[in-house]
Amino acid sequence: MLNNLQVKMLRSDEAYEELDALVSDFNIQHKTKYLQTLTKNLDNNFEGYFAVAQIDSEIIAWTYVFIDGDFAFDGVLSGLGEKIYKLLPKKFKTAFISSPVAEYNMFHVSRKYKLIEALIIGKMTEEILVFLKNKKAELVIVKDHINSYNCDFYRANFIHLHFMPGTYIDFNCSCFEEYLMCLKKKWRANIRNRINRRKDDLKIEIINAAELTEEECASCHELYFQTRDKQRLKHELLSRDYFCECGKMLGEKCKMMVAKISGKIIGFAQLLENENDVINVRMGMDYDCNKDYNLYHHLLYKNIIYCLENNKKRLYTSQTCYRPKIEAGAKLLPLHTYIYFQNQLFQKIFGRIIKSNCRCYSELLEAENPAEILAKNKKFCS
Repeated sequence: MLNNLQVKMLRSDEAYEELDALVSDFNIQHKTKYLQTLTKNLDNNFEGYFAVAQIDSEIIAWTYVFIDGDFAFDGVLSGLGEKIYKLLPKKFKTAFISSPVAEYNMFHVSRKYKLIEALIIGKMTEEILVFLKNKKAELVIVKDHINSYNCDFYRANFIHLHFMPGTYIDFNCSCFEEYLMCLKKKWRANIRNRINRRKDDLKIEIINAAELTEEECASCHELYFQTRDKQRLKHELLSRDYFCECGKMLGEKCKMMVAKISGKIIGFAQLLENENDVINVRMGMDYDCNKDYNLYHHLLYKNIIYCLENNKKRLYTSQTCYRPKIEAGAKLLPLHTYIYFQNQLFQKIFGRIIKSNCRCYSELLEAENPAEILAKNKKFCS
């Protein structure tokens, strides 16, 4: 059957809404409108494509592929690996077979072909690699937060590792107080203390992104940059128009949680909302105010309250800053990452270095008490 499979690479700046038929209604972050809005507003040296698998005229699977012309491992490596890389710094033309947001990646396969999904994904990846070789992509990264692509093609060609797990909170209660009672006593006390110390002039509200003025969108963009500049790995670079475009394109499914003092925005979280869950996609903060107002924690608590008040079943709270999330009841979500260097010498050398640097993330995922691992390793806290 798969002898007739063809893979087409379609530029993502054109409309292909028919692809959304294979995307669950619960996955706004995979809809073509969101992917196009995001990549349209990336200021990096990016190219975006939809990889579409067809048998005859039937679309049976697709995924997103984007190429970053200047990807560097700054902030990824640590210890000896980081020292070696700094001696020989290199930027790679890197292709990501996935969406640009790390936790929310997947191949979308028709239910009709689910039993041979792994075979389809392997065949698609094989064809995609040929395309990427012609594009002179040096490094290929595949990421997925649900599936481990346990197929022959991946086992033979890619290095599999866990890197920077996502986090999520499941809700089985009806109000915030009931939620707090499910947490450890010490963590519950810490949260209550922060809430009691919250300053009266801090106002946090959640509105449809479309309601933000251009001036407010510009403020959020400035705060996004403050948070981005704090990160060691600076991969995504959003343009000024991104927040306005999301509101226009996604409507009520895109929310902005904004923290204000005297009418001025000092922090925000962008939320994508499905029927049963909410995804905290990105955040930004004024770090001159963060210490006095404890912005990160209060935005997180408001996010939880919003989910409870709107009967959501799950909140995805993204990567990094694991300690406050775990103390607030979050669990870790494994991120399966596969890497492939076109140069096989790099595959052996860099692949081994990268894998050794990701052992700490595997340790975090496998720990019965992740908080103990966090206490020992500051790398996970930011």
